[in-house]
Amino acid sequence: MTLIFILGPTASGKTSLSVELAKKLNGEIIGADSVQIYKDLVIGSAAPTKEEMQGIPHHLIGTRDLKDEISAGIYISSALPIIDKIEKSGKTPIVVGGTNFYVDALINGLSPVPAADEETMRLWEENFGRFSTEELFTELQETDPEWAAKISSPNDRQRIKRGLFVAKTTGKSLSEWNKTGRINAYKGNFLAIGIEMEREKLYERINLRTKTMLESGLIEEVRRVNKKGFSSENCKSLASIGYIETERYLKGEITSIEELQELIAQNTRHLAKRQLTWLRNRDYVVWKDPEEILELTIS
Repeated sequence: MTLIFILGPTASGKTSLSVELAKKLNGEIIGADSVQIYKDLVIGSAAPTKEEMQGIPHHLIGTRDLKDEISAGIYISSALPIIDKIEKSGKTPIVVGGTNFYVDALINGLSPVPAADEETMRLWEENFGRFSTEELFTELQETDPEWAAKISSPNDRQRIKRGLFVAKTTGKSLSEWNKTGRINAYKGNFLAIGIEMEREKLYERINLRTKTMLESGLIEEVRRVNKKGFSSENCKSLASIGYIETERYLKGEITSIEELQELIAQNTRHLAKRQLTWLRNRDYVVWKDPEEILELTIS
Protein backbone atom coordinates (compact mmCIF):
# COMPACT_ATOMS: atom_id res chain seq x y z
CA MET A 1 0.00 0.00 0.00
CA THR A 2 1.24 3.51 -0.84
CA LEU A 3 0.37 6.57 1.22
CA ILE A 4 -0.38 9.51 -1.08
CA PHE A 5 0.22 13.14 -0.19
CA ILE A 6 -1.56 15.84 -2.21
CA LEU A 7 0.34 19.08 -1.72
CA GLY A 8 0.32 22.56 -3.14
CA PRO A 9 -0.15 26.20 -2.24
CA THR A 10 -3.41 27.50 -0.86
CA ALA A 11 -6.28 27.61 -3.41
CA SER A 12 -4.55 25.22 -5.81
CA GLY A 13 -7.50 22.81 -5.79
CA LYS A 14 -6.27 20.18 -3.34
CA THR A 15 -9.74 19.46 -1.96
CA SER A 16 -11.54 18.65 -5.21
CA LEU A 17 -8.54 16.83 -6.65
CA SER A 18 -8.10 14.61 -3.59
CA VAL A 19 -11.80 13.69 -3.60
CA GLU A 20 -11.66 12.66 -7.27
CA LEU A 21 -8.51 10.67 -6.61
CA ALA A 22 -10.07 8.98 -3.58
CA LYS A 23 -13.08 7.93 -5.66
CA LYS A 24 -10.78 6.42 -8.26
CA LEU A 25 -8.41 4.67 -5.82
CA ASN A 26 -10.95 3.61 -3.16
CA GLY A 27 -9.34 6.01 -0.76
CA GLU A 28 -10.02 7.94 2.42
CA ILE A 29 -8.73 11.45 3.10
CA ILE A 30 -6.77 12.66 6.10
CA GLY A 31 -6.52 16.41 6.50
CA ALA A 32 -3.16 17.96 7.38
CA ASP A 33 -4.27 21.49 8.10
CA SER A 34 -3.81 23.27 11.43
CA VAL A 35 -6.89 25.45 10.84
CA GLN A 36 -9.34 23.09 9.12
CA ILE A 37 -8.97 20.71 12.05
CA TYR A 38 -11.14 23.04 14.19
CA LYS A 39 -14.93 22.68 14.21
CA ASP A 40 -15.63 26.43 14.29
CA LEU A 41 -13.21 27.47 11.52
CA VAL A 42 -14.93 26.43 8.32
CA ILE A 43 -15.29 29.34 5.91
CA GLY A 44 -11.94 31.03 6.46
CA SER A 45 -10.06 27.72 6.37
CA ALA A 46 -11.81 26.61 3.15
CA ALA A 47 -12.68 23.34 4.86
CA PRO A 48 -14.53 20.94 2.55
CA THR A 49 -18.30 20.91 2.90
CA LYS A 50 -20.37 17.73 3.03
CA GLU A 51 -21.25 18.28 -0.62
CA GLU A 52 -17.60 18.69 -1.59
CA MET A 53 -16.64 15.51 0.29
CA GLN A 54 -18.99 13.56 -2.03
CA GLY A 55 -19.34 10.71 0.45
CA ILE A 56 -15.58 10.15 0.79
CA PRO A 57 -14.57 9.68 4.45
CA HIS A 58 -12.53 12.63 5.71
CA HIS A 59 -10.47 12.54 8.91
CA LEU A 60 -8.98 15.28 11.12
CA ILE A 61 -11.20 17.96 9.61
CA GLY A 62 -13.59 19.74 11.97
CA THR A 63 -12.69 17.43 14.85
CA ARG A 64 -11.19 19.78 17.47
CA ASP A 65 -12.46 22.53 19.74
CA LEU A 66 -10.77 25.92 19.64
CA LYS A 67 -9.58 25.47 23.22
CA ASP A 68 -7.49 22.48 22.12
CA GLU A 69 -3.83 23.17 21.38
CA ILE A 70 -2.59 21.55 18.15
CA SER A 71 1.06 20.88 17.33
CA ALA A 72 2.91 18.72 14.84
CA GLY A 73 3.44 16.12 17.55
CA ILE A 74 -0.25 16.02 18.48
CA TYR A 75 -1.16 15.88 14.80
CA ILE A 76 1.14 12.92 14.10
CA SER A 77 -0.10 10.99 17.12
CA SER A 78 -3.63 11.42 15.70
CA ALA A 79 -2.82 10.80 12.03
CA LEU A 80 -0.63 7.69 12.19
CA PRO A 81 -3.31 5.40 13.76
CA ILE A 82 -5.86 6.61 11.19
CA ILE A 83 -3.48 5.91 8.31
CA ASP A 84 -2.79 2.45 9.74
CA LYS A 85 -6.51 1.68 10.05
CA ILE A 86 -7.20 2.79 6.47
CA GLU A 87 -4.35 0.66 5.14
CA LYS A 88 -5.52 -2.39 7.08
CA SER A 89 -8.99 -1.96 5.57
CA GLY A 90 -7.44 -2.29 2.10
CA LYS A 91 -8.09 1.31 1.16
CA THR A 92 -5.70 4.05 0.02
CA PRO A 93 -4.89 6.76 2.58
CA ILE A 94 -4.59 10.23 1.02
CA VAL A 95 -3.12 13.02 3.14
CA VAL A 96 -4.10 16.48 1.93
CA GLY A 97 -1.61 19.08 3.05
CA GLY A 98 -2.45 22.56 4.08
CA THR A 99 0.15 22.81 6.83
CA ASN A 100 3.34 21.68 5.17
CA PHE A 101 5.19 21.32 8.47
CA TYR A 102 2.74 18.57 9.46
CA VAL A 103 3.40 16.75 6.19
CA ASP A 104 7.15 17.07 6.62
CA ALA A 105 6.87 15.76 10.17
CA LEU A 106 4.90 12.71 8.95
CA ILE A 107 7.55 11.98 6.33
CA ASN A 108 10.72 12.79 8.28
CA GLY A 109 9.59 12.50 11.88
CA LEU A 110 10.11 14.94 14.73
CA SER A 111 13.08 15.76 16.89
CA PRO A 112 12.88 13.92 20.25
CA VAL A 113 12.28 16.97 22.43
CA PRO A 114 11.19 15.76 25.90
CA ALA A 115 7.52 16.38 26.59
CA ALA A 116 6.74 18.91 29.30
CA ASP A 117 4.02 18.46 31.90
CA GLU A 118 0.86 20.54 31.71
CA GLU A 119 1.74 22.72 34.71
CA THR A 120 5.10 23.70 33.20
CA MET A 121 3.43 24.52 29.90
CA ARG A 122 0.76 26.60 31.66
CA LEU A 123 3.30 28.62 33.62
CA TRP A 124 5.39 29.37 30.55
CA GLU A 125 2.27 30.28 28.57
CA GLU A 126 1.42 32.84 31.25
CA ASN A 127 4.97 34.16 31.12
CA PHE A 128 4.93 34.52 27.32
CA GLY A 129 1.60 36.31 27.57
CA ARG A 130 3.34 39.26 29.22
CA PHE A 131 5.32 40.03 26.09
CA SER A 132 4.48 41.09 22.56
CA THR A 133 5.32 38.82 19.62
CA GLU A 134 8.00 41.30 18.56
CA GLU A 135 9.67 41.12 21.97
CA LEU A 136 9.55 37.33 21.99
CA PHE A 137 11.03 37.15 18.49
CA THR A 138 13.89 39.44 19.51
CA GLU A 139 14.65 37.14 22.46
CA LEU A 140 14.47 34.08 20.21
CA GLN A 141 16.99 35.62 17.82
CA GLU A 142 19.40 35.85 20.76
CA THR A 143 18.50 32.46 22.26
CA ASP A 144 18.29 30.33 19.11
CA PRO A 145 19.18 32.39 16.01
CA GLU A 146 19.17 29.29 13.78
CA TRP A 147 15.56 28.45 14.63
CA ALA A 148 14.56 32.12 14.39
CA ALA A 149 15.97 32.28 10.86
CA LYS A 150 13.72 29.38 9.80
CA ILE A 151 10.52 31.15 10.86
CA SER A 152 8.98 32.63 7.72
CA SER A 153 7.16 35.41 9.56
CA PRO A 154 8.20 37.32 12.70
CA ASN A 155 4.48 37.27 13.57
CA ASP A 156 4.37 33.47 13.87
CA ARG A 157 3.93 33.62 17.62
CA GLN A 158 3.38 29.88 18.03
CA ARG A 159 6.70 28.83 16.48
CA ILE A 160 8.50 31.65 18.29
CA LYS A 161 7.12 30.49 21.63
CA ARG A 162 8.00 26.90 20.75
CA GLY A 163 11.65 27.82 20.19
CA LEU A 164 11.85 29.75 23.45
CA PHE A 165 9.96 27.13 25.45
CA VAL A 166 12.25 24.29 24.36
CA ALA A 167 15.42 26.28 25.01
CA LYS A 168 14.26 27.47 28.43
CA THR A 169 12.91 24.13 29.68
CA THR A 170 15.50 21.70 28.27
CA GLY A 171 18.64 23.81 28.29
CA LYS A 172 19.17 22.90 24.66
CA SER A 173 18.00 24.91 21.65
CA LEU A 174 15.34 23.58 19.30
CA SER A 175 17.76 23.83 16.38
CA GLU A 176 20.14 21.53 18.31
CA TRP A 177 17.34 19.06 19.03
CA ASN A 178 16.43 19.08 15.33
CA LYS A 179 19.91 17.82 14.47
CA THR A 180 19.45 14.63 16.52
CA GLY A 181 17.74 11.48 15.31
CA ARG A 182 14.06 11.90 14.49
CA ILE A 183 11.13 9.84 15.75
CA ASN A 184 7.52 8.97 14.78
CA ALA A 185 7.96 9.15 10.98
CA TYR A 186 5.63 7.18 8.71
CA LYS A 187 7.39 3.88 7.95
CA GLY A 188 5.71 2.76 4.73
CA ASN A 189 5.92 3.69 1.06
CA PHE A 190 4.61 7.09 0.08
CA LEU A 191 4.18 9.32 -2.93
CA ALA A 192 4.12 13.08 -2.37
CA ILE A 193 2.58 14.97 -5.27
CA GLY A 194 2.68 18.72 -5.72
CA ILE A 195 -0.01 20.37 -7.86
CA GLU A 196 1.62 22.19 -10.75
CA MET A 197 -0.21 25.37 -11.71
CA GLU A 198 0.62 28.59 -13.53
CA ARG A 199 1.16 31.45 -11.10
CA GLU A 200 -1.38 33.71 -12.85
CA LYS A 201 -4.09 31.04 -12.65
CA LEU A 202 -3.31 30.40 -8.99
CA TYR A 203 -3.61 34.08 -8.15
CA GLU A 204 -6.95 34.27 -9.99
CA ARG A 205 -8.19 31.35 -7.89
CA ILE A 206 -7.01 33.07 -4.71
CA ASN A 207 -8.83 36.29 -5.61
CA LEU A 208 -12.05 34.41 -6.40
CA ARG A 209 -11.88 32.29 -3.27
CA THR A 210 -11.38 35.36 -1.09
CA LYS A 211 -14.48 36.96 -2.60
CA THR A 212 -16.46 33.75 -2.11
CA MET A 213 -15.39 33.44 1.54
CA LEU A 214 -16.65 36.93 2.34
CA GLU A 215 -19.92 36.31 0.50
CA SER A 216 -20.33 33.00 2.37
CA GLY A 217 -20.15 34.61 5.82
CA LEU A 218 -16.50 34.90 6.88
CA ILE A 219 -17.20 38.07 8.88
CA GLU A 220 -20.05 36.37 10.73
CA GLU A 221 -17.86 33.34 11.42
CA VAL A 222 -15.16 35.49 13.03
CA ARG A 223 -17.72 37.51 14.99
CA ARG A 224 -19.19 34.23 16.28
CA VAL A 225 -15.89 32.80 17.55
CA ASN A 226 -14.92 36.17 19.04
CA LYS A 227 -18.15 36.08 21.06
CA LYS A 228 -17.12 32.66 22.36
CA GLY A 229 -13.98 34.28 23.78
CA PHE A 230 -11.50 33.30 21.08
CA SER A 231 -9.35 35.76 19.16
CA SER A 232 -5.95 36.03 17.53
CA GLU A 233 -4.55 36.79 20.99
CA ASN A 234 -5.41 33.44 22.51
CA CYS A 235 -5.93 31.12 19.52
CA LYS A 236 -3.09 30.75 17.02
CA SER A 237 -5.38 29.62 14.18
CA LEU A 238 -7.30 32.89 14.41
CA ALA A 239 -4.02 34.66 13.65
CA SER A 240 -3.94 32.98 10.24
CA ILE A 241 -4.66 34.81 6.99
CA GLY A 242 -8.31 35.57 6.46
CA TYR A 243 -9.15 35.47 10.15
CA ILE A 244 -6.66 38.05 11.38
CA GLU A 245 -7.68 40.62 8.75
CA THR A 246 -11.36 40.04 9.44
CA GLU A 247 -10.75 40.53 13.14
CA ARG A 248 -9.10 43.86 12.32
CA TYR A 249 -12.16 44.78 10.23
CA LEU A 250 -14.46 44.05 13.18
CA LYS A 251 -12.26 46.28 15.35
CA GLY A 252 -12.61 49.10 12.82
CA GLU A 253 -8.95 49.02 11.78
CA ILE A 254 -10.02 48.10 8.24
CA THR A 255 -12.85 50.33 7.16
CA SER A 256 -14.45 48.69 4.12
CA ILE A 257 -15.30 45.25 2.74
CA GLU A 258 -13.37 46.13 -0.42
CA GLU A 259 -10.22 46.89 1.56
CA LEU A 260 -10.69 43.71 3.60
CA GLN A 261 -11.08 41.59 0.49
CA GLU A 262 -8.00 43.05 -1.19
CA LEU A 263 -5.85 42.68 1.93
CA ILE A 264 -6.83 39.03 2.46
CA ALA A 265 -6.20 38.25 -1.22
CA GLN A 266 -2.86 40.05 -1.19
CA ASN A 267 -1.66 38.28 1.98
CA THR A 268 -2.88 34.95 0.63
CA ARG A 269 -0.91 35.45 -2.59
CA HIS A 270 2.20 36.17 -0.53
CA LEU A 271 1.53 33.03 1.52
CA ALA A 272 1.14 30.93 -1.63
CA LYS A 273 4.48 32.18 -2.89
CA ARG A 274 6.17 31.18 0.38
CA GLN A 275 4.47 27.79 0.32
CA LEU A 276 5.65 27.12 -3.22
CA THR A 277 9.21 28.03 -2.31
CA TRP A 278 9.10 25.73 0.71
CA LEU A 279 7.65 22.80 -1.24
CA ARG A 280 10.06 23.17 -4.14
CA ASN A 281 12.92 22.84 -1.66
CA ARG A 282 11.65 19.37 -0.64
CA ASP A 283 13.19 16.68 -2.81
CA TYR A 284 10.44 14.19 -1.96
CA VAL A 285 7.77 16.19 -3.84
CA VAL A 286 6.93 15.13 -7.40
CA TRP A 287 5.23 17.88 -9.39
CA LYS A 288 2.33 17.07 -11.73
CA ASP A 289 -0.53 18.99 -13.29
CA PRO A 290 -4.06 18.06 -12.11
CA GLU A 291 -4.84 15.92 -15.17
CA GLU A 292 -1.72 13.81 -14.62
CA ILE A 293 -2.58 13.32 -10.96
CA LEU A 294 -6.00 11.90 -11.81
CA GLU A 295 -4.39 9.39 -14.14
CA LEU A 296 -2.36 7.86 -11.31
CA THR A 297 -2.45 4.12 -10.72
CA ILE A 298 -1.21 3.04 -7.30
CA SER A 299 -0.27 -0.50 -6.28
